[in-house]
Amino acid sequence: MPEYVVIGSKISIASIRDFLFAKRIDKGDSLVLNPQDFEHLGEEIKNSEESIPVPLNVLGVRIVKDTTGDVPVGKVQIVEDDKM
Repeated sequence: MPEYVVIGSKISIASIRDFLFAKRIDKGDSLVLNPQDFEHLGEEIKNSEESIPVPLNVLGVRIVKDTTGDVPVGKVQIVEDDKM
């Protein structure tokens, strides 16, 4: 059964970076976001001066939109590299 984790009060590039450092998520792993959170992240990127690679990744960890409808708003699912 997948585990869904709260990474902060609001999902943002900064909260994702902090989470990756704190939990030592490996390069090549993925964070799956609820579509609403993923769209919010896209808006944040559009409005920033920062360059974010496409496909979206932060510190080598892929950020993907949930297509199953399982990931709740405000939480992420961690998927290890060999399970995606």
